[in-house]
Amino acid sequence: MAKWDFIGRLWNMNRGMAGVPGDWKWGLGDDDKQHQAYLRSISKEARHVDSSENIPLADLEVVVVDLETTGFYPDHGDAIISIGAVAMRGEKLLLGDSFYTLVNPGRTIPPHVRSLTGITDDMTADAPDLLEALSRFFRFVGDRPLVAHHSRHEREFFRSALWKTSRRPLTHRMLDTMLLIRLLSNPIGNGSLDALCAQHDIPISRRHHAYCDAVAAGTLWAKYLTKAQQAGYTNLRDVYEALR
Repeated sequence: MAKWDFIGRLWNMNRGMAGVPGDWKWGLGDDDKQHQAYLRSISKEARHVDSSENIPLADLEVVVVDLETTGFYPDHGDAIISIGAVAMRGEKLLLGDSFYTLVNPGRTIPPHVRSLTGITDDMTADAPDLLEALSRFFRFVGDRPLVAHHSRHEREFFRSALWKTSRRPLTHRMLDTMLLIRLLSNPIGNGSLDALCAQHDIPISRRHHAYCDAVAAGTLWAKYLTKAQQAGYTNLRDVYEALR
């Protein structure tokens, strides 16, 4: 019960008044303009000066993120309906440094997605719109790299969402849990989160809940980060060079 109270507190902490869905250029209020200005400012910073490759793995700070969406194709109208994330330092999950929000997708959530995620149109009706949700999320992230399991999904949706809302690219480094998993083991099949978590006795308290999946992916990342250090890898640069 306490676990779900915590998730409820995360939602209440990060929720806000819903904005007006629509194209990024039209009908922006003062709050929306501030959110948009913040997102644009990120791309103007010197993100190409990224020292994360050289930080010892034990000290590497990241944000593990998971998205729930209406489908798989952001360029064909699919949209984000929730964002869940947890910060990590090395192999330690910082559960007190977490983020969760529903997102108003500006469209009907398909029945199979409602069944899979438990997220309904009524639940997202008063959720923040995409612009506000992204602004709040990236303020939470700061300059920390992102980590996701099979990160292509998150990368494509963030790229599309940032361009749609503020005409800016995704400039954060995004790491994939499979980077370390493929380096240090031979994952079965496509290396699904369910299969890998079962293999390592990692419970997923609520599958297809963005925050719970982020915690599970973070726990998986922690296990392989430890394995990487035990194998003699000291930083991400070592990992990249080994995979060349």
